[in-house]
Amino acid sequence: MEDYESKRRAESKAALEKIKSGLATKVRILVPADACPACRAIEGAYEFADVPEIPPEGCSCLDGSKAFYAPVLDRFGP
Repeated sequence: MEDYESKRRAESKAALEKIKSGLATKVRILVPADACPACRAIEGAYEFADVPEIPPEGCSCLDGSKAFYAPVLDRFGP
């Protein structure tokens, strides 16, 4: 399980860096409805400096955290 968490954390960090280098103004963490309480607790939009890591400490999702980062594009439009 530790290898999975390390791999998942590295993948999430790379995704976050890609979002930061794009047009996003913030980052949103999205989680499925069946996520554990630790993952549900971090769901929401964050400033870049305040984004928590995925998977969060205490994650107890059966197949590992399914939470993911998504860009918030509130300043840009067509």
